[in-house]
Amino acid sequence: MLNAYRIELRRSPLLTAFPVMIAVDLLVLFGRSRYWIGVWPEASVAAQVVTLFLGPVLAGVSAWQAGRSSRVGMPETVLAAARPIWRIEAARLAATLTLGFLAYAVGCLTAVVISFSEAGPGFLWPSYLLLGASTLIVFASVGHLAGRWWPSATFTPVVCALGCFISMLALPFKFNVLAGPPDQHLRPLPVAVRLLFAIALATLAVTAPRPRRGAERQMPRRATSLPVRGAAIGSAAASLIALAAMPASGELRVERPASATAPLCDRAERGAPQVCVWPEHRKYLPELTAMAQRLNQPAQPWLKSPETFYEFGLRRTKWGDRGFDISEGHVRTAAIAMADQVFTQSLGLCVPPDRERRAWQAMDNIHLWLEYRSTGQDPAVADQGLHMEGVSAAQREATKAARMPVAEQQEWFAEERGHIIGGGSWCRPDDRF
Repeated sequence: MLNAYRIELRRSPLLTAFPVMIAVDLLVLFGRSRYWIGVWPEASVAAQVVTLFLGPVLAGVSAWQAGRSSRVGMPETVLAAARPIWRIEAARLAATLTLGFLAYAVGCLTAVVISFSEAGPGFLWPSYLLLGASTLIVFASVGHLAGRWWPSATFTPVVCALGCFISMLALPFKFNVLAGPPDQHLRPLPVAVRLLFAIALATLAVTAPRPRRGAERQMPRRATSLPVRGAAIGSAAASLIALAAMPASGELRVERPASATAPLCDRAERGAPQVCVWPEHRKYLPELTAMAQRLNQPAQPWLKSPETFYEFGLRRTKWGDRGFDISEGHVRTAAIAMADQVFTQSLGLCVPPDRERRAWQAMDNIHLWLEYRSTGQDPAVADQGLHMEGVSAAQREATKAARMPVAEQQEWFAEERGHIIGGGSWCRPDDRF
């Protein structure tokens, strides 16, 4: 069987397409986004997403390979071969998967090399890599089975490639994830069910009997052994069971407990608020501590910051999570959450009546002004690329205030604060956290 595998590997059309597969791998890896660089879970997801694009190539080539003997008019060679048919088919599928996994490994190793200097201790998360591996096996197995049953040189490979890709996107249960925030992780059970489905489908692809057509019906055919028939039936049943179990196995990603790892905490200088993040987000810590320091430089004595800012997921409570988030590599979302915490720490939870539009406007103005303070940038630079619908008035006021001298900013803040607390008891301390 090893010799057959080597032969199939040498004459696989994937050898010709291998440079193209590497190019597709790297194009998807770097073209989709680059915020994953330096964050191990995000780098793992970026490497895993590539399988959605490598998979259709494997499905098409696998279908072409599986139907090759029928197309060249050599069914009698296969039927009368000394080796069992399932071994020949297994060698073909193994050759296709070998080259597919090599292309996948190139993307994974590239992600490691690029991320290593920034990411710190750790490595790619195996659960994401296993999820990507199961996707490749499913694509290749479906293509192999279709090629054996419908050995067309063009129609079957094209239909397999497009059909599998569309099916992967349309299924109610997913074989992939598109983001890997450190506050979430993959559950072992759903990943194991998908791997079981992939392995069962691969076993079915090489053991299922191929329909006999035309002259093949006149040829003597070696009887399929009982173990092979049992493997075909068992793999078909296992694949159906695994397919049915996927929805029941639950969501792929769940919240990662804060106790899973010790948070990484730092502050810009003595007396400044501390910032704590997941260890995987260490590369953002210098920027976040600088943001916290700028927020702790009050324009008025009643502007207060919390002692510690926590990233989302590190301090979950029954009332929710007030932690800041880093969305797709952007710390502006962290600035929004930090500004909200400073506002609440300073003024409390404020809910003016709907008729008090000026109070609501003042709250929006202060929130956005605090965001600009935290970023340390001119508002035009801080808002670049953002679509902030519905806050144009607050944006204008906060921008004007952020560009004032410090003394004038103090006066502006005092005036806006007066609109909030001067008209009634709308604010109360937030003691939920």
